[in-house]
Amino acid sequence: MQTEISSEHTIILAKIRHIEELERLVICTEFVETIGEIIHLIQSERGASCLYLASSGQRFGKERADIVAGNTSLDLRFKQALQRHLDANPQADARQLTLVSWILLGFDQLTVLRHQVTLHQISFIDCIQSFTRLIGSLVSLIFEITDNTVNSKISTNLLALYNLVQAKEFAGQERAVGAYLFGSGHMQSEHQQKLMELMALQERHFESFNQFATPALREAWLRFGSTETQRQHQQYQTRLTAAKPGQALQARDADTWFELCSLRLTELWHIQCLLISDIHHSLKLLAQAAQRDLASTRQHLQQLQNKATMTARDSAFFNLSIPVENAYGFLSHKASQPYPIESVMSLLQQQSQQIAEMESELSETKKALVERKQIERAKGMLMSTMGLSEVEAYKIMRSTAMEQKRKMIDVAENILLQHRQA
Repeated sequence: MQTEISSEHTIILAKIRHIEELERLVICTEFVETIGEIIHLIQSERGASCLYLASSGQRFGKERADIVAGNTSLDLRFKQALQRHLDANPQADARQLTLVSWILLGFDQLTVLRHQVTLHQISFIDCIQSFTRLIGSLVSLIFEITDNTVNSKISTNLLALYNLVQAKEFAGQERAVGAYLFGSGHMQSEHQQKLMELMALQERHFESFNQFATPALREAWLRFGSTETQRQHQQYQTRLTAAKPGQALQARDADTWFELCSLRLTELWHIQCLLISDIHHSLKLLAQAAQRDLASTRQHLQQLQNKATMTARDSAFFNLSIPVENAYGFLSHKASQPYPIESVMSLLQQQSQQIAEMESELSETKKALVERKQIERAKGMLMSTMGLSEVEAYKIMRSTAMEQKRKMIDVAENILLQHRQA
């Protein structure tokens, strides 16, 4: 027999939908966690592959072979996690699915890339760019998932995670470029410029990470910045950035540089694991609170059903003394006379306020996501029209914002507007 639809029934249904949403977020977070792990493993393979090529196969052959052997099932791991994600989130949008299709093509062609490295049929630079293309696509998928997350707390955590993973990826590229420079035995201005760009990009995303991270994670970040590994890494950075074009470099320093960068990436990985753990913990607490809320609501409704009359609910809808804006929020027309606690209107008011608070918190995160998209579009526009690098385009936008005392998003929107009007 079909259940009769009523306001009481839909109140409960709303609570159940919220719980289901949190359950979907658990699977979504597991997918993001898997993506992060896959990125970490591909970064290790990229590093070993680049050193193998840079040494003409004389070094890192066994290490690379071991890493490749461990990475052979990455595509399967991705597909399994993706299937769970799609089963739980059937409304994944076209943009996200198109990006997933692109990533699957990358995994399909990964075996060919590995053979090219083994046979020395690909250059050092092309090897970096090929692995970076796959990693960059995976990082972009984390951003797209974050953009579609409707829970404010989890969305904020995922935004912090995206910026940390993106910064870590630029750190991985820095490791490869620096190892190449040391291994070559002399400074090359083109690769030196790339190294400095990667350092600047890391700084930007680390700043964004700290903006959205919890206090505990910011403390972990501060500890990371004061380690001996970080101090030594900065010394080697200075040697590379201060060197003159053509200046001799010690090839033996390539191994030390690679090891320092690898330790640095491991420390960043530990922060990433802490962040993922925080997200899982937050989801657990949110789910427990939602279950308690559902049980409490059912109890209140049962108490109401046991009463002979529910005049507070029956008289509220057509009470014209309640302004419409109050009615939509289930607010009493007199603050001094709130609805009785044991009433349907009180339950609706509570639920309406919870939704409003969540939407308000989410809007701040969504605003940051939208602004990031606009800034990236404007930066890309400057790069294509003026022939600038990513860092150069960003510097122009930042200096313009400072000179005009405007926000970066305002400068970005002005650039996009000028392009549309051109």
